[in-house]
Amino acid sequence: MGAAGGGGGGQSAYNNQVAGLVANSSNTSTDPYVKVKYTSSTQSGGTSVTTNTIITGATSETLTLKSDRVGIQTVRCKLTHPVAVNKETDASLPVTRANSAIYTKTVDFETISATNQQISQLNYEITRDWMNYSGGTSNQNLFLSSLNVGATTVTPNRTITVFPPDENINVKITMVGGSGDDFNGNSGGEGGLTAFTYTLLQNVEYTFKFGYNTDEGGTASLGRGGPGAYFYEKGVLLVACGGGGASGWYGGNGGDGGGAGYPGANGTGGNGGTGGVNVSTGTLPGAGLQASGTTGGKVESCTSGVYWSNQGYSPCSDMGSQKFRTYQGNMVTSTTSITRGYKAADDRSSASGWNGYRTNGGNSGSNVSGTWVGGGGSGSYGGNAGGDSSSGGGGGSGYTNGAVTITQAQQGGGVQNFSAAIIELP
Repeated sequence: MGAAGGGGGGQSAYNNQVAGLVANSSNTSTDPYVKVKYTSSTQSGGTSVTTNTIITGATSETLTLKSDRVGIQTVRCKLTHPVAVNKETDASLPVTRANSAIYTKTVDFETISATNQQISQLNYEITRDWMNYSGGTSNQNLFLSSLNVGATTVTPNRTITVFPPDENINVKITMVGGSGDDFNGNSGGEGGLTAFTYTLLQNVEYTFKFGYNTDEGGTASLGRGGPGAYFYEKGVLLVACGGGGASGWYGGNGGDGGGAGYPGANGTGGNGGTGGVNVSTGTLPGAGLQASGTTGGKVESCTSGVYWSNQGYSPCSDMGSQKFRTYQGNMVTSTTSITRGYKAADDRSSASGWNGYRTNGGNSGSNVSGTWVGGGGSGSYGGNAGGDSSSGGGGGSGYTNGAVTITQAQQGGGVQNFSAAIIELP
């Protein structure tokens, strides 16, 4: 059998609809090549821009680049010396002759805007007021992505603490109360919405308290009124959004919860519950009040807690650098020592400070085949429950103490049945 012959050469090609042939070679004694010319369809009609890059420290140990336009450039350094005899290295182009330059590897130089010169790291911890529980600690670079926080069905009463570890960060927070439940084709009210900007101080505690309205033993009123959303700096309540009222069974819709500066809307139906009252900026009374029957209560303006109160701390005072403690005083060791003032609340519904008075929507007095309906939404002031099974509950009201800058506030806007917030750079 004879030896097999070699295979034939491959062929080259180009798309003559978008490129023009300049030159080619098929000579078998040299490396073949094809040269084509391509003109981008977007080449014309553009605008020329000039980017100025300032280079300082070129003859020192610290090289600094600064550009006047956001974008990405490629850079590398050239190293020379008048009497050097350079050898080839991993970081250089191949050189063997005296006094020639060494070039570093090429890297990307990304320029960001002055707004984002900060590091923008935000740490967060997930705990619970009444048990030694850690749901995890992590961080988010807000320059890369926003941080979404909210209640879950598994841990509706969890405590979410955020703080910047490196610097003060100016942030925008959009917070919503939860909607009230729908029953038998009637609609629960939406939670109130508040968007605001605020500067979070380095290693200072900021706490969110949310709820899930199907958790009748937790943050939702009996009758499944919507939960409020609460934002604290240490122990001081800065912003609250009201939850929506639940609907009735045979008729009546729940009233919408209010954002900061807005009352809760009344529920509809023959005996619709009254919405939580409007609270002017910075005028929320200090003491909390639990709901009493169908009448809504109110949240306290600063957290009173149990353990820290017994240690002699007033509701609005700080405790200095501390790890998080439960209401019984148990330290959650996985948390960070930062400046704290939030005081954990009791979990017993019979206690006067149950859940920090945040479960303050009016309790339903109407039961249809085992289902309680028409509960009021929680908020700075809770809405009243509907007066019968054909009436919806009132929404909770919103509030701000005036420390933040409000950019948007309204009745309604929270369409999920849990309260939540988004934290981002402005």
